[in-house]
Amino acid sequence: MADHREVIHERLYLKEPNTERLRKTSAGRLRSLLSDGWRETDRWMRGEYIEVRLERTGVAPLSARLPKKGLEPRFERRRGERPGGGPLRGPRGPRR
Repeated sequence: MADHREVIHERLYLKEPNTERLRKTSAGRLRSLLSDGWRETDRWMRGEYIEVRLERTGVAPLSARLPKKGLEPRFERRRGERPGGGPLRGPRGPRR
């Protein structure tokens, strides 16, 4: 049986071009991905950003984990009301 591997490429923007200092948002994004089980495999310098290749293994694909659809309550429409719940009239009263 084949092992499932998920791969993503992220752009992490820098404070200054051609440095290693990440912006706050990029640093937080990388930190959260690493804590969620992603591993950094490659890193490329691109001037204003760093492109990072991240991967994780053993994660079931999304199509295999879809929740079961339950029965939804039926909407009962009463005569003289619109689906939003209010009456069928404008700001000046009902149409004639």
